[in-house]
Amino acid sequence: MELRHLRYFVAVAEEGSFLRAAGRLRVAQPALSKQIRDLEREVGVTLFHRLPRGTRLTPAGEAFLVEARGTLTAAGRAVTSARGAAKDGSDLEFAHGELAVYTSVIEDLLAAFRDAYPEAQVRVSSMSDADTELALQEGHIDVASVFIAQWPVAGFDAVRLVDCATKGVLLPASHPLAAKPSVRLAELRNLTWLHSSPQRWPGFFRIIQDALRDRGLVPLRSRERPKETPSANVQIAAGETWTLASEAIAAPYRTTPTAIVYRPFDEPPIPCWIALVWRPNAPRLVHHLVDVARALGGAMEDASGA
Repeated sequence: MELRHLRYFVAVAEEGSFLRAAGRLRVAQPALSKQIRDLEREVGVTLFHRLPRGTRLTPAGEAFLVEARGTLTAAGRAVTSARGAAKDGSDLEFAHGELAVYTSVIEDLLAAFRDAYPEAQVRVSSMSDADTELALQEGHIDVASVFIAQWPVAGFDAVRLVDCATKGVLLPASHPLAAKPSVRLAELRNLTWLHSSPQRWPGFFRIIQDALRDRGLVPLRSRERPKETPSANVQIAAGETWTLASEAIAAPYRTTPTAIVYRPFDEPPIPCWIALVWRPNAPRLVHHLVDVARALGGAMEDASGA
């Protein structure tokens, strides 16, 4: 049994689907399925119920998940400790994913950190939130800003910077629903849901799907948006499509008449945040960065997800 098998198992468990887990891991689905079968054969028990639409952990799988996460956490801690000991204490590896309208939050944070700690060398990289998790575990980066939809963050320490709760949707202005002051999510069932890339933090997409289902909506059709940018909304103006929107994303559509309108939905908001995420044994500069975030007034709350 290799760490790779445990990572694959945890990915399938968190995504609830071989297809979504394969996308997150960037491996072919048949190869992933084979690795899980090999793992089950070595462990000697069935870890997943294979369902028509996705997977569900067996009781044995639930027990194995706890230990698998613990093993991956311990392995990542060992790597991070070794690499941290090799550093001179002045380097900070920072990663970010797609930030959309929230880019200025991270820009201001890094600028303030640079002013507070001018001797620190900050190296910034861009990667998907899904890749970020593995990079953190393996010690390639020290801290990252990611979108999360569940609190706390399992296996990591984190601080929430921005509340991005989704309270409404963007619709074509020509659609009959646009004439209403608000919509019920179930009314969107026959429209195509434009959603962000599944390359999000582990479990993010499944949590959003579950939140929609709990609020009465299981979309009949869905399509991935090319990028998390305002221009991607052009697809909404062109057809029978819609997308979820936070208050910040909705702002431009509130003030200026366009081919796209924002309408709040009647159901409870869907939680989402931008957070800084790091391993519990991260270098001291990570904690300095968190202190700067708190000083800026942008840190809502932090917690250990271990």
